Amino acid sequence: MSPVTSTGHRLRQHTPRILQLWEERVRQQVPTARAQASPALRDSLPEQLGELATALEHLSPVRGLGEREQSRGRKHGIERASLKDYSLEQVIYEYQLLRQVLFEVLEEEGPLGAAERNVLLDAVQIRERNAAGEFSRQRSLEAERARMALQEAHATLERRVRERTEALASSEERFRLLVEGVRDYAIFTLDAEGVITSWNLGCVRMKGYSVEEAVGSHFRMLYTEEAQARRDAEDHLLIAEREGRFRGEGMRKRKDGSLFLADVLITPMYRERVLIGFSKVVQNLTERNLLVRERDLSRSAVENFRVEREVRERFIAMVSHDLRTPLSAAKVSAQLILRNPEAHEHHLELAARVVNNLERLDRMAGDLLDASRLREGLALSLELSLFDLRALVQEVADELATVHGDRFVVYADEKVEGYWSREGLRRVLENLAINAVKYGEPGTPITLSVQRSEHRAGLRVLNLGKGLTPEKQASLFGHFQRGEEAESGSLPGWGVGLTVVRGIVEALGGTVGVTSTPNSGTTFLVDLPIDSRPFKKERQEPA
Repeated sequence: MSPVTSTGHRLRQHTPRILQLWEERVRQQVPTARAQASPALRDSLPEQLGELATALEHLSPVRGLGEREQSRGRKHGIERASLKDYSLEQVIYEYQLLRQVLFEVLEEEGPLGAAERNVLLDAVQIRERNAAGEFSRQRSLEAERARMALQEAHATLERRVRERTEALASSEERFRLLVEGVRDYAIFTLDAEGVITSWNLGCVRMKGYSVEEAVGSHFRMLYTEEAQARRDAEDHLLIAEREGRFRGEGMRKRKDGSLFLADVLITPMYRERVLIGFSKVVQNLTERNLLVRERDLSRSAVENFRVEREVRERFIAMVSHDLRTPLSAAKVSAQLILRNPEAHEHHLELAARVVNNLERLDRMAGDLLDASRLREGLALSLELSLFDLRALVQEVADELATVHGDRFVVYADEKVEGYWSREGLRRVLENLAINAVKYGEPGTPITLSVQRSEHRAGLRVLNLGKGLTPEKQASLFGHFQRGEEAESGSLPGWGVGLTVVRGIVEALGGTVGVTSTPNSGTTFLVDLPIDSRPFKKERQEPA
């Protein structure tokens, strides 16, 4: 056996010790290596030492080293490049430490010959060179990818800025056209000194001045002579600037000298906290008062409306009852078709569709009947039982997903048990969830969550979308209330779902409310006692 071949055997024998010594020194002298686990730190080094031992055992070690020379150490360079804190100098220094450890261990039994040393030095140098080259190449690729990503992000940002700018310009143009097209209100703007800078059609109609006559003139010309002498126009601007707005009523003068009673709102406009002017909205109260007087109803008319309302209530109750008879018959007939094993597959599909639609109409009729009972001050009849509210929420979400798609997300405590009406809360959940489908942003998630406190349970149904104004929130639970989206959509409804929701929740001793922010979404909140049985007794006792 030649000395070089013997060195290969010794290298293979002492590989574990070489790896251990190398790892200890790397951790001591390369700070980045201290945070790496042992397998990640050694990565391909055991494989490289095995290849080196095989090369030394080769009949011609120099020839053995030459085979696959280009691939030696590349894997180590790739792995080190993936660690962001490693530098090229640290990779090279790792191979210097490997060279030191190799000679220390292999020369413990005596110095190596010149041929052995040359083979080892060449082997480590090849791996060091290839690892450093691959490390640099990988980092260059990373830098190029980062540069391209930065360019793409910059292009995306420019595109978004351009789109936002175009949208803003379009919005400003639409707003300008809207303001100019309003005829029942005089809407115009002033500069910081009170000079008119814009004048809509409502101003022309109400005040008599054309756009050319008004723009460029001071708005004091719209006040009476007495008000001009008191400098009311200038005082109103000062109040608007100081308090954020001016609101008041007073006599104003038209171009022809006639007077009218006006309701005036003046609002300051700022740009970067610098006052640039004012907006002014004027309503002619004279015309409004005339309209109010024309619409005043006599006592007989009021009585007629009362009678009409009572007839409508009775009609709703009658229709709700009468609808259930044909609905039930149709539902039973369709179910018989479904039970017929000889029915054609298309007939089965049609029958299933009939059942689903009849069940929907049945629920709507039930809502209408319950809404009528609630308007008459009657309590809803609910059957209470012990069940897990979380399971009911998940069940309703799964059922709705088959119709409206996989949009429903459920968050719930592990178990929320209590005494409630299972069917009643199912109707509450279905009404709130379908309401979220109608008014939410299409395709966005609808979240149903359940929480449990010591003596209470809470339900929340959240949808993303335009949200509700405070005015809409105030009338939300009223009878026959439907939003514009629902009226223009394809989902049926009579505007009594939320009325029924409130009736069921209150019958269980709970409360229901809504929170909403424009362009952020709407959340319905239901708060329930854990045990609704005492509330059912309280409602039954007066009867």
